[in-house]
Amino acid sequence: MNIIGIGNAGTAIAEGFSNHPQYSIYKIDVGLEGVNCFPIKAQKTPEDYEKNVPSFKKFLKDIKGETLLIIGGSGYISAISLRVLQALKDKRETSILYIRPDLALLSQIKRACEKVTYSVLQEYARSGAIKQIYFVDNPTLESIIGEISIIEYFNKINDLIISSFHMINVYRNSQPILGVLSEPGLTRRITTFGVFDIASGKENLFFPLDNISETCYIYAVSESRLREEGGLHRKITSQMRERATNEDIDASFGVFSTNYENDYGYLLAHSELIQP
Repeated sequence: MNIIGIGNAGTAIAEGFSNHPQYSIYKIDVGLEGVNCFPIKAQKTPEDYEKNVPSFKKFLKDIKGETLLIIGGSGYISAISLRVLQALKDKRETSILYIRPDLALLSQIKRACEKVTYSVLQEYARSGAIKQIYFVDNPTLESIIGEISIIEYFNKINDLIISSFHMINVYRNSQPILGVLSEPGLTRRITTFGVFDIASGKENLFFPLDNISETCYIYAVSESRLREEGGLHRKITSQMRERATNEDIDASFGVFSTNYENDYGYLLAHSELIQP
């Protein structure tokens, strides 16, 4: 998979994915240097970024296959995102990971900029111009992690995003030993992901997604437990039956064997509707 990070938040998360060999990393930001880096000039307003941005066609011309564009919604530089998508318009496997900031902490201008980017990119997803848009929300992530020091704040949040998305990506490209991970319906292009506790079933999505129409649950369970615990099959299938009974939502699941000591649960949630 190709990872393209835009701006400070996007490039920081893209760099985190470089620890995994499955990804090719590209970065676009002010003052960058190095391989697969595209430096652009700092601008004073979102309108200036949009007006003065150069073409990215040459920089991205060799990209093939699945691509994830990572954007932080609060930066003025997010205004270039449509130009980047234009350079990728012939590559139909492009998705967006959108990092929504704490809106209460933004200035009026930045809040207006974020609102425009947030809305326009959802319309791109709804129209099918991109494959999927994944939302994560910083305040929601903070509440999941718990107490975080100021210095480690964004590192911890980014680590949770990266590790969760990576593991979901790994399992979606693996064969489960039980169940089937369904691809979302063609109109269900607005998505978030998260974690859940396998024992209790408690779910923590990374974004408060409204009007969920489809979910997908990934059970990553130690091989020893899969071999030794006789009631695990009944427990997992009972959880899935309960979800199907209590919610008018299409649900799929997959159980995967791991070498980890602890068990992990990941989930995806999809919606057809624009988020407010």
